[in-house]
Amino acid sequence: MRLKLPFGRSKKKIVTDFQFDPNEVHLALDIGTRYIKTVLFKINSSSEVTIIGYARFAQKYGAMRDAMIVNLQNVIEACDLCIGKAIEIAEKRLGQFSLPTKAVVGIAGELVKGVSIIANYERESPNSVIDRDELKNVVEQIKANAFSGAIKDIAEEMGVPEDQIEEISTRINTTEIDGVIVNNPLDFTGSKVNYRIFSTFAPKIHVNSLYELASQLGLEECTVVVQPYAIARAMKESQQQNSGAIIIDVGGGTTDIAIVNNGGVIGTKMFAFGGEVITKRIAEAFKLEIIMAEELKLNYTDQNVTEAQAREIKAIVNQDLQIWVEGVQIALEEILEDENGDLEKLPPQIYLCGGGVALPEIRETLLSHPWLTALPFSKFPKINYLFPNQLLGINDETRLLIDPSDVTPASIARMAIDVG
Repeated sequence: MRLKLPFGRSKKKIVTDFQFDPNEVHLALDIGTRYIKTVLFKINSSSEVTIIGYARFAQKYGAMRDAMIVNLQNVIEACDLCIGKAIEIAEKRLGQFSLPTKAVVGIAGELVKGVSIIANYERESPNSVIDRDELKNVVEQIKANAFSGAIKDIAEEMGVPEDQIEEISTRINTTEIDGVIVNNPLDFTGSKVNYRIFSTFAPKIHVNSLYELASQLGLEECTVVVQPYAIARAMKESQQQNSGAIIIDVGGGTTDIAIVNNGGVIGTKMFAFGGEVITKRIAEAFKLEIIMAEELKLNYTDQNVTEAQAREIKAIVNQDLQIWVEGVQIALEEILEDENGDLEKLPPQIYLCGGGVALPEIRETLLSHPWLTALPFSKFPKINYLFPNQLLGINDETRLLIDPSDVTPASIARMAIDVG
């Protein structure tokens, strides 16, 4: 979506400076279909996230469906226990501290929608520096000009009334000033400005369940962030010009996809296919309860099953992943369609994260898919795993965040300092 914004500077005074107390502990919550993951962190004077506590806790089956809460009390209990474990880990190293009152909570699922908006305008005072008041005014004008149409389209796609759609966040992704891309427009001067804005929406019932959860956990402030967007913003590579990547986060209930190009998030898509699909198929094939089937799947990823079991599970996995990779292709096609031709070629780099990518067949399936004939890639994409040490501005003092399943909670924590 493209907008021309012929407006000047706002005269309204806006409070913009938020000071982080380096001694204050904050909380990040990754509420997955299969696991709760909690991060306790501090923010230092250099705006870096220091992780002081980390824990994960298994959800009760049926508490979540496709990344949406269906049994709020079960999820609250799991979150409470998981937070307690993270606090225990932090206190062993640091002693007692004041419990967190502010939280960043991730949201995902098929009904979370992102809209990329490109706004162009010519500044009335090109020699004056861009300040936060001006950026705030840009976002307000975009909401006034574009949101009604965007919400209408999203409501029609979801099949819900327009008044049941809620904005999650609206952020400036990338800025081009007089033809030059800048990471952060603050304090720059210039005349012609091009902003890429990314707005996200979800059904109110989905968003409100997270706010209710935060309230019952005793949190005073709660910021909801879209998980694939958070991962895309956290990647070191995403902050570089002339870089691009496709990020695929495979969770228990959904697969979340984001495309990053030239330092900005181009688009996100989510669809309801995660590790639980394979767990259920294993349960049916081996006539097991879900919990036992999940354990068998984990043993398979660790190569701790018999040869006969491995052959049967591999056949199940490969069959289901053919459907999954078609879903990935459709999601990428939809992002390209939403871009209206702005992105001519897809970036030839795919990063995998989330608990579901522990299955080796995920990467194998992507490597065997005919990407060059299916989508406009300049060359066949490289397929790599994304690890927490590839995220920007994060210091993990616990040394517990070590594999691709830990990327999402760390990225959610980082959104507390993201200025995009």
